[in-house]
Amino acid sequence: MEPDSEGRQVQGTPTGEGANRVRRPVEEPDGEGPSFEEALRGVAAGFRRLLRDRVFLAGLAIAALAVLLRAYVLTQSNFIEDDYLFFAAADAGELGPDYLFDLHKGHFMPGALFLVYFQTAFWPYHWWVSAGVMLAVQAAAHLAFLRMLWELFGRRWALLVPLTVFAFAPLTVPVLGWWSAALNAVPLQLALALALLWTVRHLRTGELRAAWFAVGAVVFGMLFTVKAMFLPVLVLAVALTYLYPGGLSVSLRRAWELHRPYWATMAGLFAAYTVLYLGRMASSDSSDGAGVPEGESAWGIARGLVAEVFPVGALGGPLEWGPITPTGGLIDPRGWAVLAAWAVLGAIVLVSVWMRRRAWRAWALLLGYVVIVDVLPTIIARARFQDVVGADPRYVADAAPVFALCLALAFLPTREERARAQVGSAGDGRVDLRPYRTGVGRPARVAAVAATVVYAAAAVVSTHTYARTLQGDYLGSYLDSVRASLSDVPEEGGLYSTPVPEDIVVEWNAQHRLSSWVLSPLADAGTAERMRLPEQADTAHVFDGDGDLVHAAPGEGSAVFVPEEGEKCLETWDGIMSWPVEANGGSSQVVTVGYEAEEETDAILFLGDDFLELELPEAEEDGVWFVPSGASAEQLALHTEEDTVCVNWVSVGVMGPAEEDERWLPSGDERSDPGEDADDGGA
Repeated sequence: MEPDSEGRQVQGTPTGEGANRVRRPVEEPDGEGPSFEEALRGVAAGFRRLLRDRVFLAGLAIAALAVLLRAYVLTQSNFIEDDYLFFAAADAGELGPDYLFDLHKGHFMPGALFLVYFQTAFWPYHWWVSAGVMLAVQAAAHLAFLRMLWELFGRRWALLVPLTVFAFAPLTVPVLGWWSAALNAVPLQLALALALLWTVRHLRTGELRAAWFAVGAVVFGMLFTVKAMFLPVLVLAVALTYLYPGGLSVSLRRAWELHRPYWATMAGLFAAYTVLYLGRMASSDSSDGAGVPEGESAWGIARGLVAEVFPVGALGGPLEWGPITPTGGLIDPRGWAVLAAWAVLGAIVLVSVWMRRRAWRAWALLLGYVVIVDVLPTIIARARFQDVVGADPRYVADAAPVFALCLALAFLPTREERARAQVGSAGDGRVDLRPYRTGVGRPARVAAVAATVVYAAAAVVSTHTYARTLQGDYLGSYLDSVRASLSDVPEEGGLYSTPVPEDIVVEWNAQHRLSSWVLSPLADAGTAERMRLPEQADTAHVFDGDGDLVHAAPGEGSAVFVPEEGEKCLETWDGIMSWPVEANGGSSQVVTVGYEAEEETDAILFLGDDFLELELPEAEEDGVWFVPSGASAEQLALHTEEDTVCVNWVSVGVMGPAEEDERWLPSGDERSDPGEDADDGGA
């Protein structure tokens, strides 16, 4: 053995065939290790050395600037869509296996759900708690990525290029700005960097602790996203292509011979997680998640993600985002932008292959990752519903650190490759062991610096323009209004459900976008109960589109029944009235009765399977009684005491805000023109 340029020991034959690991020099004799105080002094000394290291300080500055840029994005964002569903489910459920191991639209994420539950218990809908945690994890991912590059390639200024590519990657910005997406994607970035870091360290040193840390990093990622199940495959692919010598079959054999327990453990993790996830999918009642994709949508998703979104986003684009959705901008670039991105990417690949012998392996690894980890699962999970996901950068955000890693592998030799080249040159001078085909001169270094600066500038512009597509001010104002309303709720009256605005929770979430579900975490226990299980009342309140609690009236689309023209009361037959309806049911459905009664009177309402007893208060005129009824039905019937009550009108449907906080009457509303349908009069 002889030391390499990094001061490590190279183990292998003079031909380089056996040089498959780089070992740290032994500094301590066998026997008792250093005391705690000595270890602490060693850590402090190492930290002081790092603070004097210009490469480390430059990397730290890059990571800090990237975090500040992302903090700006978070100031422009707030909770939206699935974020509300997470808080609502955590507020309604109990912390346990049923909650933690439940699937959310095909996502298995017990670690993320634990964070949601914890925040719901203490700080529901507090944006800077959620954003701050994710920003801290993002910063940790940047530092872990720098440490992984340092471990893999050694200390060198060139590490700052792939670090910049990852830290400023526009592909990772949209997932950070949407909390429910960040809960999956940001911990995965950290897990990826740590798994690679500790895998490399274990393979080089045989240190058992590093192996357990790597396994822990993989498990950590699996707690947050299904994509982490591919981390064992990724670390194995990196090891086979750049850490073990020889071709694929030779590297695979060496990996099994030298580190069989480690790779067997990784394979076991992959298999166990696969079985667990498929089991949860089979037992789930949800129709979301994996399924048979539609061919046209599948092709649109694959083409969009591989040919447009990834190359444009990976190279610092798209500069301008569009189309704009409630959760932010997508990437649907113009033709010239796609061609330019592919031209630049092609040039990078060709230059790397011309300069470096094993460069093609890095690009093959990247292509395999994008297709197998990002595109295929997205097609299986989403191609049944819509092909717009082919423009969504969130589905390939995790490929950003892999792209930066593969860029480094395509241009920089690992310590193993340098060690094999050094041993080979000391023996028979084998040229094929040298990592480069040609020397790397000053022009190449200048070009790399210039390209990195251009990339960083484009990425900053793209990040800034993305922040402009967010609607954090509106979303924050809505939640502020809800909080203010729930702090001063009327003691009397019904609190009825109404859908929150579609640009806050999309329409296809159906009952899960109702105010009684998504806003109740902000209420005290008593008010939350009134929202979820509303009672009959003579006044009604709902949340309007601004988040204010206002007086309610039958909403648009409600069925309204009024007397025939010239009549004041609905016609009855011995006190019985009946109408055909198309009542879809649900917790937001309310039957409203407008009436006059000189004294308190009883009535009975029949709607589908619901049989409801009513106690109508005295009302000389314009009396209104609201009756929540979630039954679906084709017939509505009302039985009253004919001589004591005059029913002026009846409606069934979802409530909505009343105009000017006044009680709604059908006589002045175009939805209930009594002349439109004479059959609406009664039985």
